[in-house]
Amino acid sequence: MRSKSRLFEDHTIPTEGNEMLFAKLLMPRLPMQPQRVVFFAPLVGAGAGQQLMTFRNFSRRGAIVISYEYRGHPQSTGKFELDKTIVDTHHALIWASNYANELGLPLHGFATCYGAIPLLAQFKKGGCSHLLRSISTISGLYHLNQILRIEDFAPIVSRYLGRELDAPSLLTEIAEEVLDYDGYAFRQALREYLSELMPDLRVGLDYFEELNYERVKTRQTLLQFSQDDYLDGVNVPPWIPCTAYIGLQDELLFARAPADRETYKNYVLSVVPHAAVREFEVDHYGRGPDHDPVIEYVGDDFERADTSPVPPHHVYQAPHYQGVLQ
Repeated sequence: MRSKSRLFEDHTIPTEGNEMLFAKLLMPRLPMQPQRVVFFAPLVGAGAGQQLMTFRNFSRRGAIVISYEYRGHPQSTGKFELDKTIVDTHHALIWASNYANELGLPLHGFATCYGAIPLLAQFKKGGCSHLLRSISTISGLYHLNQILRIEDFAPIVSRYLGRELDAPSLLTEIAEEVLDYDGYAFRQALREYLSELMPDLRVGLDYFEELNYERVKTRQTLLQFSQDDYLDGVNVPPWIPCTAYIGLQDELLFARAPADRETYKNYVLSVVPHAAVREFEVDHYGRGPDHDPVIEYVGDDFERADTSPVPPHHVYQAPHYQGVLQ
């Protein structure tokens, strides 16, 4: 019998190539019965349990909360690269949908920061977007250049290498494997850039939070960060509610000035035209006077979406297939 304390469950999710993703579930406290499943697309560098604790209020409102780790992270197998985060989310979402179906519960999507990109990418052709009843993001990325801008990174690399590189030449050297991107000088440049960008996170020469660089496909990841647009072609059906929350103190997404907030809103609406964009007094990490209210508002979103109408052809059963979104 389950105790009245919250219960964590560990699972593994199979992917192609016999690689596995580690997943963690947070169950509602008894006697609360599960009413929905909330699927978290995780952060880069984060373990599966990190966001479960940050957003544990969802479980207090009857949600089974599921998060997982991308390949290359501590308890998942394989190596990390951005392309694989899209594929990993595809596998994890199908797994979560099958889990929700077995319990007869609706499934909702949720993400913060980078997690918004692999979650929304499921709404491209070949994805499994029809499995979700709603989507909510807090300080979500809607374009990679909101985080890594190669034109800002190149001068730092130049300083450590002792030679001038502009953005195009830096990309060329990475692509042609001229640059030693696993060498000490490049790692110093990367640490400085990421530390200045995200000073609240643990960044070293060999790691970013819980992601060890030995388990990263460095060349592919750098090129994908700089060149790919994972949300090009996303089509979120208008019957799926989508809400994007932005922190008025979010310095990482340049949202402190009104003009920057408008730029962020335009990013969101360019991907999901029917999305509702709401502003709260928090920073990128959810700190601020509106920390608790914004989490409660997201919980309200889930509850409203549980009773929102869906098209008659909507399919809840997730397919047990090996197809991979590319």
